[in-house]
Amino acid sequence: MYNDNGQRPTQGAQPIHSVRSTRQMIGKVNSIVGWALFGAGAIVFALGLFFDNRAAVISLLITGGSLAFSGLVNVFIGMGFRSSARREQEKLARLKAEGQAFPAEISRVHQHMGVHIGHKVSAYIECTYKNQDGAICLVKSSSFLHSPSDSYSAWVYVNPFDPRDYAVEVAIQAPETQAVHDYR
Repeated sequence: MYNDNGQRPTQGAQPIHSVRSTRQMIGKVNSIVGWALFGAGAIVFALGLFFDNRAAVISLLITGGSLAFSGLVNVFIGMGFRSSARREQEKLARLKAEGQAFPAEISRVHQHMGVHIGHKVSAYIECTYKNQDGAICLVKSSSFLHSPSDSYSAWVYVNPFDPRDYAVEVAIQAPETQAVHDYR
């Protein structure tokens, strides 16, 4: 196990919490929709077993089977997205434990306009950090759910033997209070 460069995210404003992964959210939504469709399909399919009319039975069996099949497809898609999100988290944990940590300066927030959940949109950040040799490196984070009202901080964790093996941790910052008088 190799050690870090001594820098850890302890300075500056404290983050509220890490951002939510877009892949994890898509995986959860697909899984919920998939299980709901599967359950509805199973009920409709089971209803087909209680009727005597041949046309009604065929119609219910086909409809129930179609709903159940599309539900299973959504469940498997959700499992794929959740597995991908889990691999991202494992990579971040590995690099936090074994890699070097560098404070990052956020250059730009790129929004993906295709994924909206409430008032949030899928986005990723581009940020720069200064490595141990003093060179400035540009990296990007994984996709996360972005709200225009949030401000972010970032840390980059890098494998010291392979600079292409990195992970960016993005956190939401608490807003700084601008007060003239502090009566705490």
